[in-house]
Amino acid sequence: MAEAWVPRVGQRVYERGTGAAVQVMEICQFSVYIRPLRGGRVRVVRVSDLIPPDDAPGGFFDRQAARG
Repeated sequence: MAEAWVPRVGQRVYERGTGAAVQVMEICQFSVYIRPLRGGRVRVVRVSDLIPPDDAPGGFFDRQAARG
């Protein structure tokens, strides 16, 4: 079984709802503080609201699937 993805502080990830690129600022027990890469305010989201970098459109797994 695959391990659950855990974000790292400073990592660039994507928001599931908008697809916007964000940076992980801080990780708490039940939430993650993120900041949009194009400027904006720090917000609090859940880990489930984020897409790992490799799963994002154009990410590693998207390129692997295209090679098929």
